[in-house]
Amino acid sequence: MQTVTKVTRQRRKGRYNVYLDDEYAFAVDEKILISYNLFKGTTLDETAIDEIKTAEFSQKAYTKALLYATGQMRTSQQVSRKLKDQGYDWATIKDVVQRLQNDHVLDDETYAETYVDQAKTAGKLGPRGVKFKLQQAGIDQFVIEDALVAYTIDDQIDALTERVGALLEKNARHSKFLAEQKTQQKLLQQGFNQHLIQQAISEYRENEAFDTDQEWENLDRDATIAADRYASFTGWEFKTKVKAAMYRKGYNLNLVDQWLKQRD
Repeated sequence: MQTVTKVTRQRRKGRYNVYLDDEYAFAVDEKILISYNLFKGTTLDETAIDEIKTAEFSQKAYTKALLYATGQMRTSQQVSRKLKDQGYDWATIKDVVQRLQNDHVLDDETYAETYVDQAKTAGKLGPRGVKFKLQQAGIDQFVIEDALVAYTIDDQIDALTERVGALLEKNARHSKFLAEQKTQQKLLQQGFNQHLIQQAISEYRENEAFDTDQEWENLDRDATIAADRYASFTGWEFKTKVKAAMYRKGYNLNLVDQWLKQRD
């Protein structure tokens, strides 16, 4: 048996050094100090000392996890990964995560609901995009599905109405067809419904007059580049190669024919 003969406070808040039989033995968190009554005169056997060290190890992991989880919202899996990266064993990690859940610091359902709500407000991710992000964060599939109920079709339509115009404008240097393809591809990657994307693009085109001058300017620029590339060809072969290049870029071939006639 060994006896606690002295306890001193460290400079770091909430940390204490414990001396057994007048020799430094270990340092503990204040919670461990109180839980195990580590004050002068307490006697400890080897089993108790091992138990205290194990508890202190777990408490240290808990403190680190708590700091990580309160900096911003985290999921149970994110905290587990963080502790794993810091070298903690799975038994300790499981215990810490359970404590944080019991203390309501970790709540995957609230995390999922909050993430969905923020995603709807931002309008940058569709439901599939949100689902993918939540899966990456380690949220249970059923929890994700329950949270996504709040992301309605009307929410998607509102988000797409806001985004389609900006994306088409961003791609305005491409042909009308290619600009729409790139816009659709971007929104698909972000997890929006394909039918709703196409509908939003169609409605935008109905409400906004198409800039034919811009289309011609784009064609003239791209066709000139193609013509320079195939300058070594002549006649029918030259025209065929230029038209093929413009077709791949989504231009109307009637417009390409007009450009070629003007060039002649």
